[in-house]
Amino acid sequence: MVSIGALLADPKYPEKLILQKLFCAYTSCSREDLRSKMDEEMTDDLTKKMLDAYTMYARDKKPLEYLLGYVEFFWNKFIVSDATLIPRPETEYMITAVTEYIQEQGAGWKEQDNLLLDIGTWCWVLWISVLLQNPNYFSEAIFTDFYENALEIAKKNYYTLVKTYSWKVQFLHSDLLDFLVRWTSELSNWNVVLVANLPYIPEETFEQNVADNVKNREPKPAFVGGDDGLDYYRIMLDQIVELHPKNLVMFLEMMTRQVDVLCQLYDDKFVFEEVKTFHFNIRIVKAYLK
Repeated sequence: MVSIGALLADPKYPEKLILQKLFCAYTSCSREDLRSKMDEEMTDDLTKKMLDAYTMYARDKKPLEYLLGYVEFFWNKFIVSDATLIPRPETEYMITAVTEYIQEQGAGWKEQDNLLLDIGTWCWVLWISVLLQNPNYFSEAIFTDFYENALEIAKKNYYTLVKTYSWKVQFLHSDLLDFLVRWTSELSNWNVVLVANLPYIPEETFEQNVADNVKNREPKPAFVGGDDGLDYYRIMLDQIVELHPKNLVMFLEMMTRQVDVLCQLYDDKFVFEEVKTFHFNIRIVKAYLK
């Protein structure tokens, strides 16, 4: 048997931080308590589990989040798998933008009149974060995805993290807003807040600029939105034009130049407002019908 201290000192394993994170995850040990456990001998099973995971990370380039089975995001721990996208820091900007919008509505908003829509939910980090930050603003929420295995992870996150609230929640297998067609008449009764972090990376950009570990390990359909990255946004915006809900506001994530493209395409139908900027090229956009 060997101790975690001995493994960390072994030059064969240069990624010391990865070993520390694996040990803490597999033993439910906090980073603060790690020092006191340096000399404790680990079981052979634990050592093998850690070194197998280390090899998958270092040699096979499997993301650490998939090895751990979770990601820490916006102060919560979310279940992830290779069926889901690993949440990115820019998504936190969207959560902040939505929260600020909700709080701007003030007391005039009645909880029973407000509906949340999360389109393309993946592992559901967006709306669970918004709901937990703003627990008294919505009575119903609907989460959709085209991929049913991703919806299953979203459900696990919901039932793991949401224990004390009583929102009416639905998880629907749907291609963007197809599910809303049968509810067109009911939409007028709601204030609808829609969030969509749809795939928006152009195909060529993905192939040329995205890191190999992302291309080889994370689901490509979660990233790529056609030649200009806007295929799914155009489809969804066209659906909204057809449904024409009265009280709907959207929060979308995309690249800077893509905002200009959508402004030109839908100048007579939508208002697009850039509300948050991440680095130099990612925008969080608030959009609504004119």
